[in-house]
Amino acid sequence: MGEHKHCNEANCTCPKTTCPRHGTCCECIMNHRGNGSLVYCMREIAAKQK
Repeated sequence: MGEHKHCNEANCTCPKTTCPRHGTCCECIMNHRGNGSLVYCMREIAAKQK
């Protein structure tokens, strides 16, 4: 995984650029699932579905 770490950083829409999971989607998703919150990049999509 080392070579792919932060491979999505350029496309990450999350404004929290100091987050250690910024640009590492799988780690970000696991973190948010663990605390029951929605990842930033999916919030707009979720709001449209309401």
